[in-house]
Amino acid sequence: MTREAEYAGGMMDKRLQTRLWRVLLAMAIGGIVSLTTPSLSADENNFDETGLLTREGQHLRLTSDVNDALLLNDLIQSFDDSVPQWLAFWGVPESRAANWKIQGYLMRNVDTFRKSGALPNYVPRFDHGYSTPQTIWIRHQDTTYYNRHLVLHEGIHSLAFELFGAGGPSWYMEGTAELLALHRDRVPTPSKQPRSELSLNTSVLAQSMDAFTINQLPRDRLDTPGWGRYKIVAQHREAGTLPTLKSVLKLPTELNGEVEAYTWCWAASSLFTQSPESNAAFLKAAHNGSDQSEAFTSEFHREVAEQWPVLSARWRLMMNDLDYGFDWSRHRVKLSTSDPRASGVPIQMSVTPDQSWQSVGVWFPKGARLRFAAEGRCHVTPDWISEPAGITLEYNRGHPLGQLQVCVLPIATPAGATIPDLDIRPVITRADMAKST
Repeated sequence: MTREAEYAGGMMDKRLQTRLWRVLLAMAIGGIVSLTTPSLSADENNFDETGLLTREGQHLRLTSDVNDALLLNDLIQSFDDSVPQWLAFWGVPESRAANWKIQGYLMRNVDTFRKSGALPNYVPRFDHGYSTPQTIWIRHQDTTYYNRHLVLHEGIHSLAFELFGAGGPSWYMEGTAELLALHRDRVPTPSKQPRSELSLNTSVLAQSMDAFTINQLPRDRLDTPGWGRYKIVAQHREAGTLPTLKSVLKLPTELNGEVEAYTWCWAASSLFTQSPESNAAFLKAAHNGSDQSEAFTSEFHREVAEQWPVLSARWRLMMNDLDYGFDWSRHRVKLSTSDPRASGVPIQMSVTPDQSWQSVGVWFPKGARLRFAAEGRCHVTPDWISEPAGITLEYNRGHPLGQLQVCVLPIATPAGATIPDLDIRPVITRADMAKST
């Protein structure tokens, strides 16, 4: 079965303005380690008699026709650093993978590996990566991040075979692989290690890096060069073709490297792991990974059925906001199907300015007429103070920075395959209107 991972080009770095002062009106739902670059002598970069370079770690033996030992060392180290984190994610003891090790190939000239038999004929053509239980093949990419992401993505598939028999249907298998391969590119800095302690044969400066951590959302385009998932989301958001959460779970078994499909699989997996209503069920589902049929998805859906309206609503908010700088600690909106219905009594709430959408905690009947009164100020930068109308010196997606907004969030799951645009409006008070006249 093909395990391809497609990637789109990056987008202009447009961070989320998480400082927007907003309120959610819900309708009916209310480390650090030091790594020293290995010493390399001139002959350590030489290819072996087959013309290939091999580097070996605890969990990955990597062979390549790319004459870059530093790159291979980086990929090996990143892979070994990731394995304990993958096991912790699934709640599996490290002893389960103590002796687990796979063969990997990083290929610039695919024909070289075809001719040598390292890339068997039964492996179909692929553009980026492919995996079996014991072997992964990666086509060489332009950036270190890109190569590293693919090695991790395909390695997760192989580990899922080892632990669970397989990775489940496509939405779960590819979503989990993308989730656990996503990381922020590491920028090395000169090591503080005394010069006298460095090997005299070291041909490069020793470097230190932050601890390698997986499952991190990118803060900007430079964190994940070439990953491109946010660009796909933005394009579909603008076109009004964002998929419903339910439609993601119905994706076909073979995704055939469709970049959009991988985007939705990753986004759904991120939502399910970050939502308290679905986290336990999502992790539990991994143990049924050998079942790649519709029964897998049906069982997962039964586990979260009571909370599906909340998950579906949170998905709509996520798809509206997802961009560079998106942070689950600010965007994990508290929603509940047990919120009371509005009684007509005035509701007063304080809006936390460093959070995203915030629920008023009650349901409103369809067609209800609502009136708002807003007051207060918040800092959107150390020097800028915003009132509810926002600051027109800077805009985010057409709205003034710091503007207080309201959103009607339907509880009903959209009937079609795409989600309608959210009805988002600024909270304009009479005082604001008077100031503008």
